[in-house]
Amino acid sequence: MTTRADEMAETAGADLAAALPITVWYDYHCPYSRRAVAWLDELGPDRVVPTYRAFSLEQVNHDPTAETWRIWEQPLTYEHYRGRQDRRGLAAFLATEVLAKAESPAVMRRFRDAVYAARFDRRFDISDVGTLAAAAAQAGAGSAGRDGALLRVALGEEAILEPARRKLAADWAAARGEWEVFGVPTLQLPGDAPVYLKLEQAPAAGSEALDLLNRLVELRATTPYLIELKRPKRVTDDPPG
Repeated sequence: MTTRADEMAETAGADLAAALPITVWYDYHCPYSRRAVAWLDELGPDRVVPTYRAFSLEQVNHDPTAETWRIWEQPLTYEHYRGRQDRRGLAAFLATEVLAKAESPAVMRRFRDAVYAARFDRRFDISDVGTLAAAAAQAGAGSAGRDGALLRVALGEEAILEPARRKLAADWAAARGEWEVFGVPTLQLPGDAPVYLKLEQAPAAGSEALDLLNRLVELRATTPYLIELKRPKRVTDDPPG
């Protein structure tokens, strides 16, 4: 009798000859999400076919049950629960879903990278529609219009945003319905439970990136009983400054 672990091990043993579908829950405000997304994008569509699903850290930290407050129901002008207006995630999530309806995977890869770069490299406010429009223009998103002008309009039209809001709600339900996903990035391999993956840095392009993927698949296939593997921080000899 062939088990799920056997099937996953066979996939690993084949060195991922076929592109591996992976579900990825992400948040633009998480540096670990950025590293995981960069790693999967580096592998390319011949190795992995990621399905990116939004998972709002703001939601899970504010109201993990999503019973009294739901990010996908908020206006773009909503107040962050800690007053950190530059940490709101809704606008970036909605812009991503609006663009994904019309753009190719290659454009969407460039858009995600541009949003992450705006957030972490340039320290821009990615809840700002202008920042997102610039990222769309940088990614070459034709549906965003010249200099992102059409995306600006779209983010102000509730009729356009409604399908994107429903998608965010569905992503949340997928993360919290069967599984209690708690953070990002969380990855789910075919036929397996989701796993939370935290990278100190994105693996180097080429063999290192592929090796990590192979090892992850093999580890999940051969040790399905492993729940958590975490390295503690080193205690330094220097007193805190």
